[in-house]
Amino acid sequence: MANRGPSYGLSREVQEKIEQKYDTELESRLVDWIVAQCGGNVEKPQPGRQNFQNWLMDGTILCRLINSLYPRGKEPITKIPETQMAFKQMEKISQFLQAAEAYGVITTDIFQTVDLWEGKDMAAVQRTLMSLGSVAVTKDDGHYRGNRDWFHRKSQGNPREFSEEQMRQGQNLIGLQMGSNRGASQAGMTVVLINAAEQSVPDKNPGCVNGHPGIPGDPGHNGMPGRDGRDGAKGDKGDTGDIGTCGEAGKVGPKGDKGEHGVPGIAGVKGKRGDNGERGSPGKMGPQGFSGPLGLKGQKGELGLPGPQGIKGDVGPIGPEGPQGDIGYRGDKGIQGPLGPPGRPGPKGEFGQPGTKGSIGVRGEKGSKGNIGEQGPKGDMPVIPKSAFSARLSESTKLPAINAPIRFDKILYNHQGHYDAETGRFTCAISGAYFFSYHITVFSRNVKVALVKNGQKVIYTMDSYQAGEDQASGGTVLELEVGDKVWLEVAGKQLFNGLYADEDDDTVFSGFLLFAT
Repeated sequence: MANRGPSYGLSREVQEKIEQKYDTELESRLVDWIVAQCGGNVEKPQPGRQNFQNWLMDGTILCRLINSLYPRGKEPITKIPETQMAFKQMEKISQFLQAAEAYGVITTDIFQTVDLWEGKDMAAVQRTLMSLGSVAVTKDDGHYRGNRDWFHRKSQGNPREFSEEQMRQGQNLIGLQMGSNRGASQAGMTVVLINAAEQSVPDKNPGCVNGHPGIPGDPGHNGMPGRDGRDGAKGDKGDTGDIGTCGEAGKVGPKGDKGEHGVPGIAGVKGKRGDNGERGSPGKMGPQGFSGPLGLKGQKGELGLPGPQGIKGDVGPIGPEGPQGDIGYRGDKGIQGPLGPPGRPGPKGEFGQPGTKGSIGVRGEKGSKGNIGEQGPKGDMPVIPKSAFSARLSESTKLPAINAPIRFDKILYNHQGHYDAETGRFTCAISGAYFFSYHITVFSRNVKVALVKNGQKVIYTMDSYQAGEDQASGGTVLELEVGDKVWLEVAGKQLFNGLYADEDDDTVFSGFLLFAT
């Protein structure tokens, strides 16, 4: 149903009077007949005017109803498409109305398409279905199903046939309202009246014998045309007759035609501006848009393996030990000579007094490079946690239901199996930070989606459909624990589920692990 705001003033009063004409008992009778007429595989709606409207507004049940009143192979509506597009559903309602009028429903009993689609006058919808049922019962061609007492039979014509003799006798009578006597004179009319009077007299002399008829005279001239009988003065009103006895109560007749519009009332206060109406059919494809922004920077690569360890060099040979000299007297301190080669370490002596700090000696030559050592054993490979998925909609899952996980049933990547295509939910198997994104093709309706974590809506994305095909996207980083579930669902009403997919357009939902915690 179209998203319309409340009405005010005179419009509100008119709408309330129209809604008061709706009959809930008649609704139950019509539902029983439609279910019986369509074959019994049609589910009954819940009672109520709104449920009755939602049951019929896509036009499918109405098309099946009018087809069931025709023999097989002669149905007026040969193809009944299953579609969620608004203008296609309104087209099916229009096909039903044309077929109902061709079946025999009079034009004044036909409702308008908006009376059903927008719920403006559901009483008019009931009137059309009642008239259709009455025509079906009256035809009695074997295609009506259900109780015949649900509808009244329409009145039939009673044609009468007269013989040629009766037609000639009627031509001799001159009605009081005729304006011409067809050339006959008033004298001739008097003779006819006298002959009729003589035949009605019972005491006429039986001895009188009629003579032979004389030679007919020449026809007289045509008289002046008489005045039109409608010019006569109106007669006096007759006496009131006696009151007759009360007869039996008759059956309830069919509902009368819609009355004329009343006198316009005084203009009320100007109401508030109403909501925007439903969008029309999509226009032509627009020009290609500009390139989108650059994507996010990729993850840092893994660390490489350490190189092999070199071989340790051999220890050089130890020099020969010289003879120990005699201990002489301590002489005067001379000039410090060059640093001699290191001797063999002697036995550890007692701690003496700290000596004076000597000067820095000459740096020795650099030794030769040792040989490469043997390669060590190979270490364990580090375990890197992985979790990622990407899936898209298909022809069967586009325009999904509201307030339920959207099933992206065509898998692009799901090697770890953490995403379930049957339920549309991603289940966390590794605790950490995850990035989720979605890219949506919008067509024929508005879009309002929400990213949900464990039943709590995290972010919303909305796109108002303009024309052609729109694009909408969203993304965020979430911290998940093992067992947490994340999915995407339609957050608005039925007209906010314009997620679309076909051979050339995709709607994709993706997610992957950034790092484990």
